[in-house]
Amino acid sequence: MRYLKDQGFVIRRINFGDSHRFITLFTKNNGKVEVVAKGVRKITSKRASSVELLNLIEFQSVHTSKNFILTEVKLLDSFENLKQDLKNMEKVFFTCELLDAIMPFGQKHPDVFALIKNTIPRLPETPESMIFFQIRLLTMLGFWDKKNRFRNEEHIHQYIEQILERRLKTRNIFKSLTR
Repeated sequence: MRYLKDQGFVIRRINFGDSHRFITLFTKNNGKVEVVAKGVRKITSKRASSVELLNLIEFQSVHTSKNFILTEVKLLDSFENLKQDLKNMEKVFFTCELLDAIMPFGQKHPDVFALIKNTIPRLPETPESMIFFQIRLLTMLGFWDKKNRFRNEEHIHQYIEQILERRLKTRNIFKSLTR
């Protein structure tokens, strides 16, 4: 058996079975990984609140023949101030969707982890922080040359969707909510 102990941001959750969830994490030392959180959807689960989107957690998991099973989790930061306002929630969901779509599984990117850790607390302070985050992420991953300039935030979104070859769901969902 192989063990995995790391810190990570929860970037995706998928329910399966009666009480289980697949959790996608972007970790400090292992890149993007997926773990199974067994029983986390039960009312009595103590880990349920720790595996919410964009929470920073410290976790341990064990590798079985098929996948990693979450064994321990400790909440480091829930960024609760971001989750109080609809506009900030849009940024949270967009960040999670972008990271899940653009980051490959198993590729270490401690620089991207540091970028996320430094940017997330500042998201509610200034609207430019989201633009800075997207440009910096694209530059770190080699999708953008920082010598070039984006015209506006819409240009960034179009460029990202061109890279992903699909539309980002978060933008459409929140557009319909704010109308």
